[in-house]
Amino acid sequence: MIRSLDPLVSLPATDPARAHRFYRDLLGLEPVVEVPEDGFYIYRTPEPGDRFLGVHRHDGPIPPAEAQGLWLWLKVDEIAPVRAKLEAAGVRFLGEPTDLGPGRHVPFLDSEGNVLRLYEPIREVRREVGIDAPADRVWSLLTDATAVAAWFPALTELRLDPRPGGAISFTDTTFGPVTGRVTAFEPGRRLAFEFDANWPTHLEYRIEPRAGGVTLLVHQHGFDPIEARDFGIPGHIEQLDQAMALLMALAKVAGAGAGAVVTVKALAEEVVGAPRRKGPAPEQRG
Repeated sequence: MIRSLDPLVSLPATDPARAHRFYRDLLGLEPVVEVPEDGFYIYRTPEPGDRFLGVHRHDGPIPPAEAQGLWLWLKVDEIAPVRAKLEAAGVRFLGEPTDLGPGRHVPFLDSEGNVLRLYEPIREVRREVGIDAPADRVWSLLTDATAVAAWFPALTELRLDPRPGGAISFTDTTFGPVTGRVTAFEPGRRLAFEFDANWPTHLEYRIEPRAGGVTLLVHQHGFDPIEARDFGIPGHIEQLDQAMALLMALAKVAGAGAGAVVTVKALAEEVVGAPRRKGPAPEQRG
């Protein structure tokens, strides 16, 4: 029976020499096998690992784009500059970039009419959250372990030492145990963390005043440590958005923090339908 998936994907080419120029000269892939008399070429992708793309001679027409069922992604840092370069060389793109899992993709045609896709992994998440509450109350919600555990219910077994260099640890329901440290601590203004593994490496909150309350600016980046588990990233972003919605609701509760734990937990279940938390209670240090 089947033991593994071969790391080579080979695409049909009615003109293999033309396809060779496309993949070598335009896409910049490194040829590792060239057999022009047979119309067969293999290219190595730049990313580490044994991943190869090939072309082979094909007699007859290539099916139109809408009839092709193979999805093949070429990963890039950013779609826009690569697309501009390819379009300048006459490459035809099939629409605009759309969201797909933990990133965006856009289809285009190679020299033979095969559909390829540029794929741009997610690099950061930014959110602006308007909160009708004073800055000190929002700061309390961000730095009190009991409150954080309530408005971010995807984080269990939360421990937080709210001071410069203080430790933070929790278990993410998708990605597992996470440890990190406080890298910025400006009461009422800015709080930032750096994480070691199993989570995006950086998370920052900035509190800015506005009429009737504050604006909370959220910036999360450094997704590479969990990129291999990309099927979990969309759920992680959804959980972050749920947490922000819950934080807005909790900030309206007077005296939010450890003393409001009963109200906080009730709101957590009401706002995002959070299940009851398992494991030990959150631990506040310092």
